[in-house]
Amino acid sequence: MRGNRKEKRAMARPKLQDDERMSEVVRLRMTTAELNHVRTQAEAAGTSVSDFLRKRAMGYVVPSSGSSRRVDPALISEINRVGVNVNQLALATHTGRDFVRYWQEIGREVEQVLERLIDQQAGET
Repeated sequence: MRGNRKEKRAMARPKLQDDERMSEVVRLRMTTAELNHVRTQAEAAGTSVSDFLRKRAMGYVVPSSGSSRRVDPALISEINRVGVNVNQLALATHTGRDFVRYWQEIGREVEQVLERLIDQQAGET
């Protein structure tokens, strides 16, 4: 009975190179006030404390995610729909069939959504 069911296979995450793995741990001492400040900044940026500190240590500016700009929920929905299509097509591509035409269609969809997003953002400034 098991053999008759179609099984959904998730795509495996690509293997990281040795120099890409976050295998090192750094211990850091801070005052309670400093840690609270960092936690507040990380939360405002929508990231973890580790990610926030790592980015700051590497010289990146970590913008606050509490931006005053709002994105149209319909655009978010459309981007999600395109993403679902991309995932389904990527899985189907691993069967060895030619899906170039469909990738081109998805590329056009992505371009259209991005143009709408850019237009929306330009209208807010």
